[in-house]
Amino acid sequence: MSDFRQQLFHQFVANGVTDCIESFKTQYQAKRENRFHLDGITYEISTPAINGDAIQLEISSKIPQDDLDREEFTNYFSAIGEFLASDAKRPEDMDMENIVQQEANGESTKERDYVRLRYRYGFEEMYDNDTITERIAAVQKDPEAHPLPEIPNVNTLAGRVVLSCVEEFMRQEATERMQRLIEANQEVRQTFSKTDAAKIEE
Repeated sequence: MSDFRQQLFHQFVANGVTDCIESFKTQYQAKRENRFHLDGITYEISTPAINGDAIQLEISSKIPQDDLDREEFTNYFSAIGEFLASDAKRPEDMDMENIVQQEANGESTKERDYVRLRYRYGFEEMYDNDTITERIAAVQKDPEAHPLPEIPNVNTLAGRVVLSCVEEFMRQEATERMQRLIEANQEVRQTFSKTDAAKIEE
């Protein structure tokens, strides 16, 4: 794929992911940049990156360490992976990241552990010829009902339709992957709460 085509794909992929981030920030408690907060957990969606002929997307969530003992972090991380294992689109890579931040006063540090998921999307996953053909026919039949953006240096209808499909695909995909991570945290957190309650009763 040419550098120019890669840049266009990346631009419209980024547009789709940005729309997804803004939607979550509107729906839940917005935090700085590409993060939002829900039920005591901070979630983040990275800026997508080009990796060869594919797009790499990272999403993450903070492990609710106030609810867990430190020795439970690894089990919590593993349980998130097990929850997502049946998804049609599974993470290419998954790791538990520890981040230490200096407090504003410079005298103390804040330590956080995150579940980080990396997804890979080949350019060919983002659209198919049948969809492109249908979209082109729909635009030609009724342009006002199917508006497309004007894109500098992209003069063909097919090119504009492809990029529109790429943007829509990444908006939907980023939304679905993040929603599944939210569901995973809700389910796993509840399971660990029940386990802790059972220990107390014993």
